Amino acid sequence: MTTIALNALMPMSTVIILVAIGVAYVAFSTFAQRKVGNPKKMRELQQRMKTLSSELNALIKQNAPKEEINKKQSELMPLMSENMKTSIKPMLIILPIFFLLYYLALPTAFHSIANEYVPFLFSMKLNYAGVFFACVFILGIISSIVIMVYDKKKAKLERIAEQASDAAQA
Repeated sequence: MTTIALNALMPMSTVIILVAIGVAYVAFSTFAQRKVGNPKKMRELQQRMKTLSSELNALIKQNAPKEEINKKQSELMPLMSENMKTSIKPMLIILPIFFLLYYLALPTAFHSIANEYVPFLFSMKLNYAGVFFACVFILGIISSIVIMVYDKKKAKLERIAEQASDAAQA
């Protein structure tokens, strides 16, 4: 691996362009995760898996017969497999685009400023690829936290609405 001697300060316009590309990528990846991943289906799967896991743990603690435990495990395994497939599906879209940007588009567009840097935390020097990666990493974490909070609130509202409809029917 070759090391790049960073010796010139990167223009602010280049940093802004790199941050804009990072923001666009994070927005696209969030959109793709929501469209391809089907968050409602994921919540339902996770709720069913949680219920089955609790039942399985209770059976194990009660020293239930092996057949009963195996039956509960056989119910849980397809759900775990489906959950894994649903989680990985968006990555089949998101990762190739990241690699295209990181290894093909950015080096092609910014090859003339390969030795320029921008100061970052604790006197770290980031070149164009580092700025893009840091932007995607930080914004990805922030967007994940925001989406997690949103999904929890939405799931809670769905449970309340379900309970209200059950109470109305009773």
